[in-house]
Amino acid sequence: MRKSFRMVWGMTYLASRWIVRQPIWLVQSVAITVGFFVLLYVWGGRAGVSNFVVGAVIAGMWGVGINLVGQDIGWYRLMKLYDMFVVTEMRPVHFILGVFLSSMIFEASTLAAYLPIALAFGAVRELVAALLVGVAELTLATFLGLVVAMRVSAATNVSSVTNTLSSILQVLPPVFYPAYLLPGVIKYAVMVVPTAAAAELARQLSGVGASVPLLVPLLSLCAWVITAFLAANKVVKWGMM
Repeated sequence: MRKSFRMVWGMTYLASRWIVRQPIWLVQSVAITVGFFVLLYVWGGRAGVSNFVVGAVIAGMWGVGINLVGQDIGWYRLMKLYDMFVVTEMRPVHFILGVFLSSMIFEASTLAAYLPIALAFGAVRELVAALLVGVAELTLATFLGLVVAMRVSAATNVSSVTNTLSSILQVLPPVFYPAYLLPGVIKYAVMVVPTAAAAELARQLSGVGASVPLLVPLLSLCAWVITAFLAANKVVKWGMM
């Protein structure tokens, strides 16, 4: 147990050295968060704040899992560091968990912006609900990030795939806005998108409102988590690269 902890901690420390070299990324992350808050507050007042808190947490969790984790592993492949880790006593779970924990620093920095906003505007329930649902979504996104990082043949192309998946599924689906704004059957159809399903679950759990029956986004998110786990389990083979 102690050896496993040391390997995870060592991997986390190594993967987080970018904080010392490029801390401006954290500032950028917080600035974008505050910018979205101002936009949604001006647009919708208190309701806009509720949608911001839910959307920001769900979008942030998705981005950390599929983008940062995927890109980190793609970078290690490119620099041949992956091969170095393979020949050590480290196992896939130590490697993946260490990269994941280092990437969570991004989400922790933006959480420092979410919390005072939620407290000031009475949106703590929305924050708690989004964080709870976000754990499942983050798990899903991490699995998908692993699949992309391991299956894209050229490691230099990993970021182009993960950036696209991250950005499109954060902005286009009803993540920062409620699904009931969409017409007719479309609000049901978008529930097949994992970020939309997660945001809808968070809104319903926090009492913000319901666009579709609770079972619809719940089943969608569960199906995505199971499918992504099975896909990741199939492609992540230690030493395959």
